[in-house]
Amino acid sequence: MASTKGPTGLRKFRAPTDLWKRFGDGVEASPDPEADMSKVLRQFLRWYVHEAGAKLPDRPATGPWSTPGDREDPA
Repeated sequence: MASTKGPTGLRKFRAPTDLWKRFGDGVEASPDPEADMSKVLRQFLRWYVHEAGAKLPDRPATGPWSTPGDREDPA
């Protein structure tokens, strides 16, 4: 029987551990009570590719997760 839980086709996403943890902490503090990391990433992806009606996900107020940690080299 096919699963009815969310989108199909698992994707891997690589991010530095510190950034991923801070993202998760920020999502937990999100003003959207239904936010989870996958939902926020999907909202961002839809906005990024200009999907009709897509909006940026709600962002939490500044908090401990906002402090820059290890960053990838932008080059």
